[in-house]
Amino acid sequence: MRSAADILTPCVPAQAGARIGGRLPGGAAVRWAPLLGLSLLLAGCGGGGIHHLVNDTPVKLGRPYAVRGQTYVPTDDPNYDQIGEASWYGNAEQGNHTASGETFYRQRPSAAHKTLPLPSYVEVTRLDTGARILVRVNDRGPFARDRILDLSKEAADELDIVRAGRAMVRVRRVTPNGRDRDRLRRGYPVVLGSVAPSATPPRTGRVAPYITPTVQQPVAVAPPRPAPVYAPPPQRRIVVASPSDPDAADALAASLSAEGARAEPTATGYRVITGPYTDDASLSAALARLRARGYQGAAVIDATQPQEPNGTP
Repeated sequence: MRSAADILTPCVPAQAGARIGGRLPGGAAVRWAPLLGLSLLLAGCGGGGIHHLVNDTPVKLGRPYAVRGQTYVPTDDPNYDQIGEASWYGNAEQGNHTASGETFYRQRPSAAHKTLPLPSYVEVTRLDTGARILVRVNDRGPFARDRILDLSKEAADELDIVRAGRAMVRVRRVTPNGRDRDRLRRGYPVVLGSVAPSATPPRTGRVAPYITPTVQQPVAVAPPRPAPVYAPPPQRRIVVASPSDPDAADALAASLSAEGARAEPTATGYRVITGPYTDDASLSAALARLRARGYQGAAVIDATQPQEPNGTP
């Protein structure tokens, strides 16, 4: 993570163990000076111990900043809702300042995000298990292209991703109730009820609208000697969703590998499709399975149907 000095301007408390005062009457050295220094450190900006109450004001957005040649523009987006890969951090940063000026403790459920306001609150759902938690965003990062969130070790423990190191998640900005907000401000976890794995398609792109499947009827042609002529069976596919991010599209396709899903590029992004299906029975069965998993926007298209500029048929 970047230090607060790199992105925002935090206050810097006195160093623990600094020499304070001199000697007691009679020449005895002040033995508790290091403890007093530590007290000042903990009472400084963002200090006070692991479960001290931190402030939610002022909310800091910050100016655009660059890391490794990439420019990031902080944005106050109340409707932020994305999927991507989350990782975790904490051992090396323990006790350092976050970009918001608070002291980082890996034992507090917090997170780092590249552009959301500091602080803000997000609901994090692990897609392959459905586990959900609330976390408080108070730092900047991660700065790897394929990751959208860095969790503290405590938050990663709650989602059981410490051993694996990373996992695909949905990150949705929320406004928690007062009780949950106070728990997070004091560094205590807020675990929500789990959802079905991959049951809620994240809004990373426009999901294809619902289209009622139609059955093509055979068309008879009457030549001089009547003989029915049938059109070849249609090559129909199902569009599950249309993410704008390639990693999100690949992750969604992988989670639906049993359906033969694959990601393909479109004019403005990507879409995840299954098929083709040449008979109505297999098409209807696949569509029913996808909607049972929560993909209510799954839509049927003809394989020869051209794409619109927005990437959906």
